[in-house]
Amino acid sequence: MMKLHTNQENTLNVLPGDMKLAAELYECCYSCLERARLELRRDNLDEAERWITEFQRCKRDLDELIKRKEEHDKLLEVVELMKEKGINIAVILRKGNE
Repeated sequence: MMKLHTNQENTLNVLPGDMKLAAELYECCYSCLERARLELRRDNLDEAERWITEFQRCKRDLDELIKRKEEHDKLLEVVELMKEKGINIAVILRKGNE
């Protein structure tokens, strides 16, 4: 079981299907920063830099999941606006598939 950090759920604003991967990426970020700090204390700058690079990779992947959720939410807003204006989204979808 993954150890949860304070405010992790607030940070992980992702789609439900992405939650497991997002939690793993969050833990990767946390661990990489801890390792980088440990290597820095040991005056091993090259190894600290390697962990910072790994942190950046995990953070980039996590940011992509968060962005996907934001885009999904925007799409839902557009659909709601269309419904409010009486536009039948099902008709638009059918026309687009013809």
